[in-house]
Amino acid sequence: MNAWLIYDHEGADRNRDYIDYHYEVGSRYGVNFELKYTEEISESAFGQAPSFAIVRTIRPDLNKLLEEHGIPTYNNYKVSYMANHKGRCISYISEKTNVPVIPTEVISIDDDIRKVLTGKQGYVIKPASGHGGIGVRRVSDDDSMIVDLEKRTDNDDLILQPFIEGPGEDVRVYVIGKEIIAAVKRRAPKGEFRANASLGGHIERYSLSDAGIDYVSQITDILDFGMVGIDFIIDENNHFIFSEIEDVVGSRMLYKTHPEIDILDRYINYILKSQ
Repeated sequence: MNAWLIYDHEGADRNRDYIDYHYEVGSRYGVNFELKYTEEISESAFGQAPSFAIVRTIRPDLNKLLEEHGIPTYNNYKVSYMANHKGRCISYISEKTNVPVIPTEVISIDDDIRKVLTGKQGYVIKPASGHGGIGVRRVSDDDSMIVDLEKRTDNDDLILQPFIEGPGEDVRVYVIGKEIIAAVKRRAPKGEFRANASLGGHIERYSLSDAGIDYVSQITDILDFGMVGIDFIIDENNHFIFSEIEDVVGSRMLYKTHPEIDILDRYINYILKSQ
């Protein structure tokens, strides 16, 4: 069985070991993975279509193109489209479930950012399609921040949310299909409000409460996942508030905190059973 593993060049350079591990795990199941770069995916590439594709880059349009050619994608287009815009995702979860979410305002490139941010002390602003804590800022009266935002040219929406007072912790729940695999708690380093492990946050194993399990189950009921991370912020009352869904979710935190779980093996096994 042939399958495509799709990356952009930058992502592939950062994840060579993980790509090699796809080859290794795939061989256990008779799957021959071929690394494809995003720019190689065009109409001419579908002459020898794979049995499925794992898309490890944020390109919902690419997921859609593959599916239009009858190639199952993991994650699928709907998940990729929904997860990779924080405002869209939070709105959908709020509408379709009873899961608590962070009140969120979407700011488009055409909005007057200075006017929107006036009086918004105690808020956080972030790119709607951002990941890894990059570009997340506390709103302040610092004019240089507003000027910087006014000059942005990427056309990405921004997300404005009230800052959640709490212990500076969040929880990522790893999910394959509708199954909860494990959870990892991240705690922000001293002097930092972002708990991302890539920014130096502390990570540890975490056991979900019944309420946490219920929240995840409500989300898996409305979206058909391959493998994702579902993130919750912990508030000052130790309650979960939904934050985002990580489509192209990394596994380093999970392998570090749960060495007994080979999530890639379980993921490929799940994909094959879904064919």
